[in-house]
Amino acid sequence: MENNPVFTIFESLPRLGAGDDEHTAKAFSFIAELPKGGGEILDVGCGKGVQTMALARLCPSCRILATDIHQPYLDVVEEKIGAEGCSGRVTTVRASMDDLPFEEDSFDIIWAEGCASIIGIENAVRYWKTLLKQGGHIMISDILWFTRTPSDEAREFFAEFHPGMMTEDEVFEVIRDAGLELVGSFRLPSRVWEESFYGELRKRFGALEEEYADDEGALMVINGLKRQTEIFDKYHDEFGNTYCIMRKPE
Repeated sequence: MENNPVFTIFESLPRLGAGDDEHTAKAFSFIAELPKGGGEILDVGCGKGVQTMALARLCPSCRILATDIHQPYLDVVEEKIGAEGCSGRVTTVRASMDDLPFEEDSFDIIWAEGCASIIGIENAVRYWKTLLKQGGHIMISDILWFTRTPSDEAREFFAEFHPGMMTEDEVFEVIRDAGLELVGSFRLPSRVWEESFYGELRKRFGALEEEYADDEGALMVINGLKRQTEIFDKYHDEFGNTYCIMRKPE
């Protein structure tokens, strides 16, 4: 997996998907109560740790464990931990999100921005639930359909590049079927996609194509990302990121 061109292509980006501190804070605000002395947060698929550090600022008493499979991303997180004075309170572990080295009932919050669909949202919710304490919360944000009848062009694109993409209602049903309570949900505004992700990609496409001119696999990824920006420009009212906050009953 370390040879996957997606990893190295995304190393040049400030963040690995759409989002910002404002909407991380909004999602966190749905968690009404934390244990005395803070709580234990697991940030799954943390990438370069943008949301990790946002969580550290939102909850100074929380202890955060950030995991990712790609060590260069974790190296960036470690630099941020040192720069923001969070050593000892925020730590990193290299691990796959579908094989995490933690005991059941270990965490008060499990946080996953833009990564659950990598292993399948249903698989993610059911697996991560086992690591969650009773009364704890899971937050996932992921790319979902806003309609059951998307335009043919958008549907055909995602059938190739993101098969199994779910509607919001389907995800809400997965949450309920897993025995979790849906506390709340909201959509990421389309402008944030451009500001935080697509705009950054557009700036880099030329340099990326030049850098990976002899790498067929990487060029396929780059072309897919270019096509996704075009699809989003046309159909951003049909899909986007939805934040879902759920709770494990006590």
